[in-house]
Amino acid sequence: MPKVKKIFTEYGLDFDNNRFGFGRSTEIEYSDGTEMRTHEHIKINKIHARYFRVWIAKIVFVFDSDRPHLSMRKKSRWNFKIVYGKSGI
Repeated sequence: MPKVKKIFTEYGLDFDNNRFGFGRSTEIEYSDGTEMRTHEHIKINKIHARYFRVWIAKIVFVFDSDRPHLSMRKKSRWNFKIVYGKSGI
């Protein structure tokens, strides 16, 4: 099994990963590039960054405690998401 590279835990309005919209989801990113998403609580031992993400249509705005502090990304699919998240190991 590949080594865990990073863990992302998000709280908020997310219709992709939460059945009723609001909730928590956790994504585990492995060293081989694969990812796994779960609703289980996985403790992040060392928090690397905290962020606030707003995804409207195909545009995602990210306000991050890590650099760059503000970024905008274009995605290939439509979604609506407003979440607070933290990432770490």
